[in-house]
Amino acid sequence: MIRYGLFLIFVLLGFSNLWAQNPCVKSTEGKEFWFGFMENRPGVGCLIPVPENFIEITVTSRFNCQFTVTLGKSAVAIVNDVLEPNVPKKYKLDRSKAEPFGSENIEEKALHLVSDQPLNLYAMNYGINSADAAVIFPVEALGNEYYAMCYEPHYDLRYNIWCGFFTNGKNSEFVVVATADQTRVTITPSKVTDKLQPANLPFTIVLSKGELYQVQSMNFPDLAGQGDLTGTHIASDKPIALYSGAWATTVPNSSVDAWDHLYEQIPPIVSWGRKFVAVPLKSRAKDTYRILASVDQTNVRITNKALVVLDRGKFYEFMLNEDEPSLIESDHPIMLTQFSNSNDVDRPPGVPQTSWDGDPAMMIVSPVDQTREEVTFVAYDLPEINQKFFVNIVTRDNSVNQILLDNGPIPFQSIPNTGYSFAQVKIAQGNHNLNSTEPGKGFIAYVYGFGGVESYGYGVGFNLNVKLDLGGDLHFARDTILLCKGESKILDAGAQFSTYLWNTGETSQKISVNKKGYYFVTASNSGGCMLQDTIYVFESNPVIDLGMDTTYCSNPPVVLDAGAGFSSWLWSTGEKTQKITVHTGGIYSVLGVNKYGCQAADTIKVGFAPPPKLLLEQKDQLICGNKTTTLKISSDPGTYAITSTDPKVSVNGLKVEVTEYGTYPFTFSASGGSGCVADTSFTLSFNP
Repeated sequence: MIRYGLFLIFVLLGFSNLWAQNPCVKSTEGKEFWFGFMENRPGVGCLIPVPENFIEITVTSRFNCQFTVTLGKSAVAIVNDVLEPNVPKKYKLDRSKAEPFGSENIEEKALHLVSDQPLNLYAMNYGINSADAAVIFPVEALGNEYYAMCYEPHYDLRYNIWCGFFTNGKNSEFVVVATADQTRVTITPSKVTDKLQPANLPFTIVLSKGELYQVQSMNFPDLAGQGDLTGTHIASDKPIALYSGAWATTVPNSSVDAWDHLYEQIPPIVSWGRKFVAVPLKSRAKDTYRILASVDQTNVRITNKALVVLDRGKFYEFMLNEDEPSLIESDHPIMLTQFSNSNDVDRPPGVPQTSWDGDPAMMIVSPVDQTREEVTFVAYDLPEINQKFFVNIVTRDNSVNQILLDNGPIPFQSIPNTGYSFAQVKIAQGNHNLNSTEPGKGFIAYVYGFGGVESYGYGVGFNLNVKLDLGGDLHFARDTILLCKGESKILDAGAQFSTYLWNTGETSQKISVNKKGYYFVTASNSGGCMLQDTIYVFESNPVIDLGMDTTYCSNPPVVLDAGAGFSSWLWSTGEKTQKITVHTGGIYSVLGVNKYGCQAADTIKVGFAPPPKLLLEQKDQLICGNKTTTLKISSDPGTYAITSTDPKVSVNGLKVEVTEYGTYPFTFSASGGSGCVADTSFTLSFNP
């Protein structure tokens, strides 16, 4: 959070006006901006004098430029000035005219900046111990579809001898700003709003240029259904700007002290990404993060943590310790937000609040593919934050020697097995420059500062490029999606384009595929942005073969084996092993799931049948004075035979005859009605 002024200003250099040449490339630098503020907590000094709340903008440019700021539909200029290159200027605005108050009212409080040369714009809303700032996106970087990122409100109605009753913190909130007349905006709130719009039911408003619309959550102590507006879906028929956060709250919600205003501009879904590097805030014990999905069944993998599955509009909150820089990957685009925790959560036990730096702050984390190659920023020296300034930098491992801070090397640390490195550098108050010495070796950067019960932070080195991303399963290193045999998958090029052409010949936003192979799409929008993406569909076809239905002519048990190519098994017996042992006849089935999550199944009928009973008379008996004999046998119904391997023996049914006296071997075998076979050996001795 920020007090008395905007601490951080950055000037984007060396961009070679690519944003003007390539309509797919979007920057935070521009010539036209539509923006707005959100309602902030008023001062709570009561009988003790406190500074008044105020709102402020800061502008900076690498050019000489003339710019004008107008307010509302009347478009009356409230600022008209000239900027010198790399010399920032700050302007306080009339808070009563430009800050919205309350919920679900159309107000003429939108601000419009127009410049003859590209510049950067920042907005800050200050309240004592409750301030925040945001980098403002130009019109060309805006979109038509968003999800709000807020935080759980922490309503606190207090009483003290100085103030009587006062509210220390309440609503989560967001603000929609129109860029064109007759803009239809459809809002689907994730929670009941202050004016009792139901959760998950869309409603539509119409805004004109100069108007904004603030939505706050319903907020009363212990009232069900109210709360966090994170995941609210906002869509429009013309580009809009979205700002979201909180009136004032604690982070995490369980904190018992340290409320702050949260205020950030939210990137449109078209610029979300699938790979992020989360870098801890220096000097803090741990940070809070939120992941928000826009597609059902989005899989997210966080280094050293379990896989998370999210549906559209849903979020996952977690913490990372100061020693846990992490790679966060997903199979569909997500938004990642980093929060500085409340003072009481972060400071060591027994340390007074007033002697420990920091408090809640909210920062959108940029995808690693939205890199920049040069940025200049200024950290301002103010009473609350006059010593602790830091810059976090993220780049690829193979780029660390090409990234310089103030023309000097940066102490990067590699995150093992990710391909990315990070740096946390303490910096002094004043101007600083980050740049790459080699084209294509870009970086992402975040600047932040801490002071007494105060903090701020947001990204400074990032783009907002329009992206075409067909996704990619986390099982694979490259852009590949998984298809289980017999299933189909939907490939979605995104709603941000107006024309589509697939290599299959289809021209729709989405296509269904059920075969392996390469698929690619070319898409373009009305602004002239044309992009292409390719994806490989990998087919997994696991098979289980338990064999044919079998009757075993032996006593149990028998081992059934489902095969080793699976990560889990589930038998009809409830067993979860590759092999099971069965002791009784019956029908047995198994379901196997391989490492990709694809399934295979098989069923077998097992029977057990005893061998036929054999009864033989004259077995091993002596036959005197005769070279022939007739045996007497009995067995279960079936077939039987008597055989001998000696050539001097002939067998005809049960009659046995030998050509010479002597002892001879015989085999008696029988096959029962079940098909099971039994045999026995015996000898007969023929003597004179």
